[in-house]
Amino acid sequence: MRLISLWNEAMPYDSIDERTFRRKVLLDPNFDPSWLLVAEVDDELVGFCLCLVRRVPMEKVGLEKERGWITAFGVLSGYRRRGIGKALIEHALSLFEGAGKREVLVSPYTPNYFIPGVDEEHYSNAISLLSSFGFEAVSSAVSAEANISTLDFGHLIGYEEKVSKFGVCVRAIHPHEIPKLMQFLREHMPGDWVRHARELLIKATYGLCDYDQFVIAERDNEVLGYCQFDGEHFGPIGVREDAQGMGIGSALMLRCLQIMRSKGLHNAWMLWTSQELVERFYSRFGFRVARRFCILAWRRN
Repeated sequence: MRLISLWNEAMPYDSIDERTFRRKVLLDPNFDPSWLLVAEVDDELVGFCLCLVRRVPMEKVGLEKERGWITAFGVLSGYRRRGIGKALIEHALSLFEGAGKREVLVSPYTPNYFIPGVDEEHYSNAISLLSSFGFEAVSSAVSAEANISTLDFGHLIGYEEKVSKFGVCVRAIHPHEIPKLMQFLREHMPGDWVRHARELLIKATYGLCDYDQFVIAERDNEVLGYCQFDGEHFGPIGVREDAQGMGIGSALMLRCLQIMRSKGLHNAWMLWTSQELVERFYSRFGFRVARRFCILAWRRN
């Protein structure tokens, strides 16, 4: 497929295959083919820009009527500095303005983002281009990874003993506890967590993954914290606000990573977190920053 070849050459650190393209682009509930912009030179695809607005409400956030997203864009290296990227962004902004959007973000879109923002090291030219249109950095994100094959799980017993003094048990969920988990996520966790859990739970229902990929912390039959993993992708992980400070997050983390290693996994990674969290929490479990992203926003007055 020509577009995928273009994508992989223009965004070499975020390449995709046809299955991923169908799942995260063509089957996205908000996808409109006319908002997938492409640039051609002599019948060759040389640039693209994937634009999205919400056409279907999302749990907890609705339609976000004044917001749009650019989730991926790029130009072949041999065709850069010819005004192609500029023309793509101009066309994109005209679409957003015509749809009444007052803010365009690059690229923290859910449910199907590819990277949190623009890679500061590998796509610095894109940051320069977007800045020339008035995009400004509004936040940052990092991805992190850890080698869990050498991680010492001797601390796990200590963490679980610590939380047990508060009456908290950390363990994998059972299938009959799905309603309890989903209620916890809807009430205590941020917007996209419900979808993350639901999609993985559907896989478990069909035997495509295991229920021990969901780890909970509970007390008196009430969920206080939760984490999950899908392959080497770790997360999300969270503890409800009124239960923080007891070591529950550390106990969840270690139990989850231990289960990952028991399944033969050697590494764990998370695509989207903060530098502060890596330094304060994740580094204790071997995680190190792998990439840095700049989240950019264009706003109309």
